[in-house]
Amino acid sequence: MTKSKINLAVLVPLFFIALYILPLGLRDLWSPDELRYAEIAREMVQNNNWIVPTFNDLRYFEKPIMGHWMNAISQVIFGENNFSVRFASAFSTFGAALCLFLLVARFANRQQAWVTVAVFLSLFLVNNLGSYSVLDGMLNLWLTAAFTAFFFAADSPNTSARWRNYGLAGLFCSFALMTKGFLALALPVIVVVPFMIWQKQLLEILKWGWWVMLVALVVTLPWALAVHAAEPDYWHYFFWVEHIQRFSADNAQHAAPFWYYIPFLMLGTIPWLFIAPAALKHMSGQWDSRLIRYAILWAVLPFLFFSIAKGKLATYILPCMAPIAIILAQGVMNAIKNKSKGFNIGSYINAGFFILVSVTVLVLFYIGKLPLTEDEAYRPWLLTLVFGAWAALAIVATKVKTLEAKVSSYMLMPLSLFLLVWAIIPNISIDGKMPARFLKQVSPLITENTVLVGDHPSTMSAFSWYFKRHDVYLTGSKGELTYGLNYPDSSHRFVPLDNLNGFIEHQTQDEAVMILFREVDVPANINAPDQKVVRGKYQVYFYEQADAVAN
Repeated sequence: MTKSKINLAVLVPLFFIALYILPLGLRDLWSPDELRYAEIAREMVQNNNWIVPTFNDLRYFEKPIMGHWMNAISQVIFGENNFSVRFASAFSTFGAALCLFLLVARFANRQQAWVTVAVFLSLFLVNNLGSYSVLDGMLNLWLTAAFTAFFFAADSPNTSARWRNYGLAGLFCSFALMTKGFLALALPVIVVVPFMIWQKQLLEILKWGWWVMLVALVVTLPWALAVHAAEPDYWHYFFWVEHIQRFSADNAQHAAPFWYYIPFLMLGTIPWLFIAPAALKHMSGQWDSRLIRYAILWAVLPFLFFSIAKGKLATYILPCMAPIAIILAQGVMNAIKNKSKGFNIGSYINAGFFILVSVTVLVLFYIGKLPLTEDEAYRPWLLTLVFGAWAALAIVATKVKTLEAKVSSYMLMPLSLFLLVWAIIPNISIDGKMPARFLKQVSPLITENTVLVGDHPSTMSAFSWYFKRHDVYLTGSKGELTYGLNYPDSSHRFVPLDNLNGFIEHQTQDEAVMILFREVDVPANINAPDQKVVRGKYQVYFYEQADAVAN
């Protein structure tokens, strides 16, 4: 094969910076996830309370502490801005990619390691969550690190190395536990134990399992005891409600059928999905590899675990992406080296698909079927440009000769999309899920004493984050704050819709009141506001202070 002028060791890090770092601050925060985690971290720093997570000064026991620590540290370093809110997710993606590189470089070779990282960083699900503030990316970092440490431990040449690597596995398991809970301990067990049985090493994992658990316990225990001392009910709620009910109860949160993750798996592996058949076809002779066996179990068993659980979200299968990248990278390399026709066929299908999408977008725009305003006429053309560049790279992949060039063509496909996504998002989405622009519009009405009310935790968090307030009232729906609002010292922060008029009349005797509606219907009998502002799905009802009205 012709020697390539492309050096993946240079291009892949530059790609990471361009895709995961540069766009972090370009778009406003998305509701509810990004605003929620931004506000929890802000309060942690402001209140100097690094033990008990709070959300608008209400107890928030939905998740443990590690993800909030990472977000809070990011805000300490970079300030309270969009970049800092998302940086921990990008850092986590970098950490997971580094683990993959170390794993594949050690047990295969450096070229395959760079290809694996290129595949991983360009997977659509990894792209999305690596620049979006949600705890799944941080969990994926610690799980990937734990799985890497376990594989190093199983292949350790001496006892000293086993002590170190199994200890690291325990450390990373504890970090995963403190990010999303006991689920983090289940995933390594359901993968590592079957792998050790497959490799006829069951006695070894039984011999060293105590050390893994001891390290995990020792690392977790200080915070676990501290949060119990501060809030004795924390572990009861977190174990029974957040684990048992969410994943197994008949009324589990986000309940979905068994097959729910299959379409998300296909979408999540774009752009490599199109050449996956050729890659898998050229895996002949590779299935006996210890690393490939491990990757298969690492991908398949967590996927089945999440599929069996009744509570489901698309983000949960992110931990499956790292082993999928290992398998795809091996197959893609084999397909390219063997000059597979399937690689070219898949690439042409890839190009054709995105050309078809581009044409469809333009047709729908010109027949008036897209929800765009007159000042957004450039967005379909910009999206067409992005998908056109994607299709062009798919064609380029069939023409270039070297492995590095073909891999680079696929890796670069999502780059323009994620660099320009801030300019592609339509106003209907901005004014439906990104409240920054609307709150800037109504901000002149607000003083530091204005009583703020949100109709849901999502609108509450918008008030809290953008106006740096942690005294916002809630009406309409309690959502994930139901448990926190049940405490006697917090129950007054919720105003039932039936009592809203009385609340407004009482509060406006001393201060103005602003209510932000988005998630629930505005009550038909609500007092007429002094000002009503509407933008997209957001509505503000503003009531001036009684003395100001009288004057």
